Amino acid sequence: MLNDQKSMTSSSPLKIAVAPNAFRGSLTALEAVACIERGLRSSLLPCEIISMPLADGGDGTLDVWVSAKEGRRLSQAVTGPRGQPVVAEYGMTGDTALVEMARASGIELLAPDERDPLLTTTYGTGELIRAAVMAGARRIMVGVGGSATVDGGAGCLQALGGRLLDRDGASIPPGGGGLGHLARIDLSPVQELLSDVILQVLCDVDNPLLGPEGAAPVFGPQKGADAAAVRTLSENLAHFAAELAVATGVDVGTERGAGAAGGLSAGLMAGASAELVSGVEALIEDCGYAAVLSEADIALIITGEGKLDSQTGGGKAPLGIARQAAKRAIPVVAFAGSVTASVVELRRWNIQAAWSIVPHPCTLDQAVANAAPWLEAAATHLGNALALDLHR
Repeated sequence: MLNDQKSMTSSSPLKIAVAPNAFRGSLTALEAVACIERGLRSSLLPCEIISMPLADGGDGTLDVWVSAKEGRRLSQAVTGPRGQPVVAEYGMTGDTALVEMARASGIELLAPDERDPLLTTTYGTGELIRAAVMAGARRIMVGVGGSATVDGGAGCLQALGGRLLDRDGASIPPGGGGLGHLARIDLSPVQELLSDVILQVLCDVDNPLLGPEGAAPVFGPQKGADAAAVRTLSENLAHFAAELAVATGVDVGTERGAGAAGGLSAGLMAGASAELVSGVEALIEDCGYAAVLSEADIALIITGEGKLDSQTGGGKAPLGIARQAAKRAIPVVAFAGSVTASVVELRRWNIQAAWSIVPHPCTLDQAVANAAPWLEAAATHLGNALALDLHR
């Protein structure tokens, strides 16, 4: 498994970077690191462990970034995805802030019967961005995974001062359904507010805003949209993209990543001059992990998340760390609750091997409840296998 140039003798500890994403619904990235570390330390493998908890812009991004940067957390009362009051945190270090949109506009803030992307809004995310500007941020990173919304970022732009008006000159209603009423856009207040702010959108997928791989058909059903709602959302997002192009001269319809978070990426790109970047790659760089990978003699990277599937290749955390590993000829193994990605896909992503941590048939509830001990046990088994390889 290990490259010859990376192998060590049994008398020297193997340097292993432990870099998982969160196992959604069961373990945060920080908890997953702790489980893998315990498992490796209880194995027969002498190793030095380098902790690199990951995120890709979705749930848990704030925790990973604040921990790595030793930043501070600030709280702000904002508008939730269905208009309910929410107290959301954002992070700051120096004049850089990180906003995790899931904290203000996330799907986990709603009960299943409250999820309706025709109505849900990103307004609270805009309020968090505004709060960060008022707190002195001059660079703002916006993580955009885990959203409850398909409003193209319209609500966010409204919270930043943008005027999205219907034919009568009134503000359009919230949600993806409200986009159908849009007749005119004035984004000059947004541009004034952010005139000296660098805005980066941390995307966890590379889907475009429109088309068969767009925000509405791919992510709408996950957020409560039925077939009729998906058609309405698709039409409304196309209308919104056309109006944004008229107002800003920026065409976001086919831009890769513009469909992230129900099109929030698109709205911020066109309306706030935001740069769309890979969330995991930006965090690997910003948290200092890239430098560690280049400078330390790391023999192996262990990554993972709840599922390794076709969406992993669209920009999820394991793909990002595997790309960094490929540049440095470091092998990668991955753990997941479910592995449906093919061997061909894994190899294309530079993941040499992947295992499900689930030891026997079980329900989803059982898998979630036992994620910690099962991940720890999987790491122990891996450590023991590596110890055999080192002692050949």
